[in-house]
Amino acid sequence: MRKKLGRLGVLCLLTIILCGGCHQYQRESRDLEQIKAAGVLRWGSDEAGGAPYEFRDPKDPSRRVGFEVDLAEEIGKRLGLQIEFVQTDWAVLIPALRRGDFDIAMSGIEITPDRREVVDFVGPYYIYLQQLVVRADDTRTSSLADLRGKKVGTLNNTAAERILKATPGIEVVSYDDNVRPYDDLVIGRIDGVLLDLPIALYYAKPNSRLRFAGEPFGEGEYGIAVRKETPKLREALQKVLIDMIHDGTLRRILEKWNLWNSAQEKLESRQLAR
Repeated sequence: MRKKLGRLGVLCLLTIILCGGCHQYQRESRDLEQIKAAGVLRWGSDEAGGAPYEFRDPKDPSRRVGFEVDLAEEIGKRLGLQIEFVQTDWAVLIPALRRGDFDIAMSGIEITPDRREVVDFVGPYYIYLQQLVVRADDTRTSSLADLRGKKVGTLNNTAAERILKATPGIEVVSYDDNVRPYDDLVIGRIDGVLLDLPIALYYAKPNSRLRFAGEPFGEGEYGIAVRKETPKLREALQKVLIDMIHDGTLRRILEKWNLWNSAQEKLESRQLAR
C-alpha cells in the first residue's frame, strides 16, 4: 500500500511540476522584444467564426483563409514575424489572452467599454453594423419591433446579443457559431437572426429562403485585443495598422472579401486625417 501511494505521489508530483511549467509558460506576458526574439506572433481566434473572418478553404481544407487571416499575415510580414494560429473558443478568447495563451486576439471582437477594462485594443480595423434576417416568406417584418413575442437567434457574447436582450418582448436564442442560427431560421425554429453584417452577407444573403429585413444598424468597431502588460506590442501593431490604412492595403483586403462600404470609408477618412 505504501509503495502504491509512493508511486502515486511521484506521479502526482510529476504532474504538478509539468502542469506548473505549462501554466507558467501560458501566463508568460511577452511584449514586443520577447516576441521578436522568438520570431513568432501567436494569434488567438475561433475558427468557428467562419467566413469571412477565418475559415478553412473549401477547395483546400489544409489552408485557413479569411479577411482576418490576410490581415494577420500582413501584420506578420511587416513586423518580420511568423503568425501562429491558436484555436480558442470564442467565449474564452479574452480570458485566454489575459492568461497568456497567445499574444493577440482577433476574431471579430467588438471594442466595448467592459473589454477595455481588462485588455487594450489596436484599431479599429473594421466598422461593423448589425443586420436583421428573416425568412423570405415573412414579408411583414422590417425591424426588431416587429418580432416582439418571437424568437430571435444570435451569437453569444456579442453586441447583437446585447441589443436583443435590451429589446422588450424578444426571446433571445444564443448560439456558439454563426451557421446554426440561419439553419434554424430556415426550418422555423426561430423567427429572425441578428448578427454582424459581414456574417449576414456570407451566410444569409446567398440563401433564397432568407432575406434582409430593414437597413443595417447599430454601428460598432472591431479591434485587435492585446494584454495591458504589452504596451510596446500594442504601439507597434497600431503603427502597422495605420500604415496599412494610409497605403491602401487594408482597403484592398476588405475589397477582396467584398467588405468595403461607406462605413469603412468613414474609418479610412478618420485615420487619414490624423
